[in-house]
Amino acid sequence: MIKSKFLMGSTVGIMALGLVGCQTSDNSQKEKESAKVSEPVTIVDGRDKEVVLENGYAKNFVMFPAEGSEMLSITQSAKPYLGMVKEDQENNIKGDVVAKKYPGILDVNSDIMHGDWSKPNVESILNLDPDVVYQWNFGEEGIKPLENAGIDVVAVNWGTYADDIERYTLYGEALGKQDRVDEVFAHQEKSKQAVLKVTESLTEDERQNHVFIGNVAENKITTWGTELPHTAVHKVDNLTYTLGKFDTPDAEINVETLLEWDPDMIVIGDFLKDITPEYFYNHPVLKNLTAVKEKRVYKAPTASQLDNPGITWYFYAFLATPEKFKDFSMREQVREDYKLLYNIDVTEEEIDQILNVEENKNSKYFDNFMQ
Repeated sequence: MIKSKFLMGSTVGIMALGLVGCQTSDNSQKEKESAKVSEPVTIVDGRDKEVVLENGYAKNFVMFPAEGSEMLSITQSAKPYLGMVKEDQENNIKGDVVAKKYPGILDVNSDIMHGDWSKPNVESILNLDPDVVYQWNFGEEGIKPLENAGIDVVAVNWGTYADDIERYTLYGEALGKQDRVDEVFAHQEKSKQAVLKVTESLTEDERQNHVFIGNVAENKITTWGTELPHTAVHKVDNLTYTLGKFDTPDAEINVETLLEWDPDMIVIGDFLKDITPEYFYNHPVLKNLTAVKEKRVYKAPTASQLDNPGITWYFYAFLATPEKFKDFSMREQVREDYKLLYNIDVTEEEIDQILNVEENKNSKYFDNFMQ
């Protein structure tokens, strides 16, 4: 990683040299700092490509990944945002706890693509004149038009826990915020090791499994079929991946297949506004699932799995084996995480919102997360 070092002059010592000496020294110092900032910075992105930022660390950016709130844990300000995904603003951030603290993020320009990430609105982005664009490394069609227009692109990956680490690191690295990224990672590591201390010692009989629901439309159910980035920590296996042998985040199955898999737990994506555990509890067919009979259907927390994975790790691990976490407080975890990441002192009502308490209040074991 490239580290920036800014020299700071001592005004006490300089004042003793007189006003002229002070001005000369200050001007010289500013020139040095300006020169230092403008030195080119090289970033090796998710393609293993060297991206050279000729004017130094980026002061602003355009962001194609729908991770606007996640970036706030690095910037702690909406000012560097020049462009972001409208769907991220409206579906993920609007009404969320972080939007109350950083309302300016909802005003960021969202005219950055024609439909999806693969069709960047090059003209609009050129008008925004960003120092860097963060783009998915899913194909050249979303990258080349930007680079051909002379825009610096840092491509990022998704799919595994290692990809999450790399992506968050790249977000901070291009901005010269490596120290902040390291601080967040150190905070995450404490939660990770505490969860692994339990989950790595589970026997095969104690291990639980789940299906993550991405959408429901009559007989068709969309489930996340990748390994899921954080399974390696909480150890609650994803049946769509292990049993169904899918390797895509939008694996489509039918009700009969879900009944055949019969998961221990069902977790509903927090982004699904109209699907709650009650949908499953009242479903004429799905009510026959073991997870539904035992009321082990949950709406996922709204907390990010990128910069704030501790909540997700504990959410899965605790609800799978609550007897192993008798001294753990999820609400204290939320308070600690949001303060360090976003400098937010969350209220009890906001913790309820983050944990989707209203949606989960009738689900088994969830009373442990409630006031």
